[in-house]
Amino acid sequence: MEPIRRAVELQPLSRQHHNGLLFCLFLEKGIKKQADKILMRDFCMYFWQEDLQHHFEIEEKYLAPFVSYPALKEVIDKMVNDHLVIRNFFERSDVLTEYSIFDQLQQMLEAHIRFEEREVFNLIQLTLSPKELHELGHVYENESNNICAEYPIKFWE
Repeated sequence: MEPIRRAVELQPLSRQHHNGLLFCLFLEKGIKKQADKILMRDFCMYFWQEDLQHHFEIEEKYLAPFVSYPALKEVIDKMVNDHLVIRNFFERSDVLTEYSIFDQLQQMLEAHIRFEEREVFNLIQLTLSPKELHELGHVYENESNNICAEYPIKFWE
């Protein structure tokens, strides 16, 4: 499979996706290791509050309006629906108490990130005009890239 060439304008979001994949890997390692569930829950809440919540908000604010493009409607609708399902895990942190739930969350988030990278972003690159992509790039150019690997309690090690 040939590597995906990401438009420069979408690269800040792809870097945030990389951090999301790290989050999934750390959860997976914590599950295999049978790490402390409270530490894992706290890590999940940290990731949600410091990274993913904002990431979802900016995607919904700036990408979701492209649902009006026929070529993008289906993938944008799925993206927003995935956000709702994933958001529910974090907004009901009381459910983040079992390895099976952590596993569901990490699998769902990983699949969602890969969907956005492989389908949503590719279609956006093919559908938007260079001017629209450029304008989108200005929105995302100053996005921060939090690194969940810097979390002080490394339950996954």
